Amino acid sequence: MRPEAAAGEEHGRPMRARTLIESFRFAFAGVAYAFRTQRNVRVHVLAAAAVTLLAWAVGLKGVELAVLVLAIGAVLAAELLNTAVETVVDLVTPAYHPLAAVAKNVAAGGVLVVACAAAVIGYIVFVPYLPPLLAALSSGGLAAALALAQAAPRKVMAVDMASEGPFGLSEAEVDKLVAAAREARERAYAPYSGFLVGAALMGESGEIFTGCNMENASYGATICAERVALGSAVAHGQRAFRALAVVTDVDDPAPPCGICRQTLSEFAPDMPVILANLKGKRRVVALAELIPGVFHLPSREG
Repeated sequence: MRPEAAAGEEHGRPMRARTLIESFRFAFAGVAYAFRTQRNVRVHVLAAAAVTLLAWAVGLKGVELAVLVLAIGAVLAAELLNTAVETVVDLVTPAYHPLAAVAKNVAAGGVLVVACAAAVIGYIVFVPYLPPLLAALSSGGLAAALALAQAAPRKVMAVDMASEGPFGLSEAEVDKLVAAAREARERAYAPYSGFLVGAALMGESGEIFTGCNMENASYGATICAERVALGSAVAHGQRAFRALAVVTDVDDPAPPCGICRQTLSEFAPDMPVILANLKGKRRVVALAELIPGVFHLPSREG
């Protein structure tokens, strides 16, 4: 039997749009028909909604968000094409035919390939925002996940990363800061040293300001990532800060340099500094421990 007609279609005559508005109306009718009659379309729409909420939760933006939207669109478009193929095959061959089965199977296979590719893209996009244990599990690395679970907690000064540590930071806030610093690091300008650094500074309001190192042929003009982030925060009216994250690509996560420690101490001498690398290693230390003999001058601000 022929499936029910989509909205706007009349039996017995071709469905031709005479105006641009009709073209859009027929297109929306096709999407609605597929959603109403195809279970897999509904499943992929729900999955797309869940992925979109996750992207919003971790703060995806820019190229990563665009790639994710393209992947979602590709999967949904493949499902719509599969529905069209099945409907045309049913129209042409109401009875079973081996070639009709081949056509439907190949169309379904196309959806499977696109969906698998989208899943891989989703993992690549989200893995920097996942805790190492969860990232290992989601990639199927059970052995790596068990090793991480048995390893010592990633901390200095007995910082509890599971809930609320002495610095008043939740694990979610730490993860968000590290992810922001890691993203900022990708924009670093370091043609002379090749040493890329990303920093993310959280103000008292919870707003995050990022920075990356910017080198110069005149070495003294080079600006560190931490001071770029701090300058941006101060320019936006922030004077009090809760935490700083610094991400580098070295085995032992690198701390800020001396001048950055002094500059940061001007505003938040006791804030926690989260040091992380690209392999997921982290340690947390108070800024006061990094620069115990900070230089002070009396402030003239009333």
